[in-house]
Amino acid sequence: MFFTFLFIIGTLILNTLSEDIVKPNIVFIVADDLGWDDVSIHGSDQIMTPNIDIMGYEGTILHQYYTDSLGTASRSALFTGKYAIRLGTHGSSIAATEDGGVPLSERLLPSYLQDAGYTTHLLGKWQLGHSRKSYLPTSRGFDTFYGFVTGSVDYYTYSHVESFNGSAFFGLDLFENTHPVDNQTGHLTDIITDQAIQIIRNHDINKPLYLHVCHAAPHAGGGLVHLQTPEDTINANDHIAHSARRLYAGMVTGLDRSIGNIIAALAEREILDNTLIIFVSDNGAAPVGATQNFGSNLPLRGTKGRPWEGAIRSIAIVWHASITPQIWNGLFHVTDWLPTLVAAAGGKAPTGIDGVNQWNALTKDEDSSRKRLLLTVDDLNGWAAYRDGDFKIIIGDVDKETSVYLGNEFKELRLPVHLYESTLLSSEAAHVFKEILDLYLDLDEIFHKRDKLSLRSKHNISQEFNFCVPTRESGCLFNITADPLETTNLWSSLPDVVRRMVLRLRYYWAQINPRCLVKIDKKSDPSLRDFVWSPWLEDNEQVAKPIRDRPRFPLKVLVGELQYLIDSKFNNFSETMSAYVKSMADSFLENVSELFSF
Repeated sequence: MFFTFLFIIGTLILNTLSEDIVKPNIVFIVADDLGWDDVSIHGSDQIMTPNIDIMGYEGTILHQYYTDSLGTASRSALFTGKYAIRLGTHGSSIAATEDGGVPLSERLLPSYLQDAGYTTHLLGKWQLGHSRKSYLPTSRGFDTFYGFVTGSVDYYTYSHVESFNGSAFFGLDLFENTHPVDNQTGHLTDIITDQAIQIIRNHDINKPLYLHVCHAAPHAGGGLVHLQTPEDTINANDHIAHSARRLYAGMVTGLDRSIGNIIAALAEREILDNTLIIFVSDNGAAPVGATQNFGSNLPLRGTKGRPWEGAIRSIAIVWHASITPQIWNGLFHVTDWLPTLVAAAGGKAPTGIDGVNQWNALTKDEDSSRKRLLLTVDDLNGWAAYRDGDFKIIIGDVDKETSVYLGNEFKELRLPVHLYESTLLSSEAAHVFKEILDLYLDLDEIFHKRDKLSLRSKHNISQEFNFCVPTRESGCLFNITADPLETTNLWSSLPDVVRRMVLRLRYYWAQINPRCLVKIDKKSDPSLRDFVWSPWLEDNEQVAKPIRDRPRFPLKVLVGELQYLIDSKFNNFSETMSAYVKSMADSFLENVSELFSF
């Protein structure tokens, strides 16, 4: 009886303490295909992003933040805390005509936050499966959803066109929860912003808020017109000579304005000081290619959908009133958001994930809990990238045309640019932080941080470099800390590092849930459902899935690599096994063919 009494008293004390802990609201904002060079905090004055910049100067800038190279891969990694290779969502993003999504066995971030008492809302892009109702956001942990389910939509008609084999499917792709919205008008960026402001204004402040805002901008439109900007943003970018680049810049200006308006709405609701605001891009820009948006990843190499830094190294900013502003140089991966945000919410992160809890590192200025990460994998095209400490390795077949510095022609100006400091200080975010939070903006410190963030000022870009482009015969190795522009190949000079990192890639390659070629399901045609991209399959409906053999590892093995494995793992038998490896028979090669290509 006495112990029962103690248990009841202890439970009441714990419940009282937990109620006294104020959980932060979480507003997570995602840009789509935003280039490294297209936020002015990185040093370029061509496209001004004052609200993003102010948030960065007053917050924590994750200067070595890595995402995946394409949208579905990065979004699935964010919501599950797992590498996309484990989910089968790596490589090509989920097509509008494809039956597939994040496996239903996976629990997503919003459901963990629901358990912690949060109300959960998703605005904007999904692209994690829509062929069945069970794949949709409101079936995966979000209380509400207002947005689109495919990869991109027209910014004014909210329709998506999927072209293939000379044909096309087309239909409306704008939903409130699971219901199509056919009476909306305006530019999509403004619509998403208005919805965010409405959620903030109507939020019950007695509960913590999780608002995930996935903007379409500045991704190319999903209809037949690719670059669509809010009309009132065009004049702000009139100095840009390249007309398509000017339209892209308008989309970025609209995105930046949205962030300022959301910050203002949080202040108006008097919850800004306890709101954790995060801003990232899902991957780099597309200066070339099928989804070309005329963004720029300079001075980084490459385009979205490739293993170069321009595709996978992204802007990332974390702001909370209690977090000391800083440039944080630790490694942070998109999978880290789930355990980090669950920890911020007072919960316990799940085991068996790839993500690392970085909450203490961010809030207490500790070293990163992460030292290595699988960067990106595309088993259909046959390449992979991995980072370990200062080193990054890329193997496989990567096309040369998209492996250089892209978008130099976009940088031309026809008029003088606006003065950076006046644009910065006149922004909505600057006004809110000064008037509401009484934060003083030190221009000297701002310019000091901006200079430290500018990779261009510290590294020279030249198309005359003898660029390393990997093949199945030989890969590329870079000291990415000292050489973020990926100019100097160390493959031949550091063979032990190469062997160690290649073996690690083989380990991950063996765990791939193979990505199948997109199979077009004719039943997905929106014309069969009033020209709406609604689910076309029942949750329990069985559909034959294409079977794919395990993909071959995209690098031929050398005896030296196997020798390194023996030396590092079987030191006691090194001499005996060395002689055996050098004389091994064809049967041994066949046994390891699943992991090694010869």
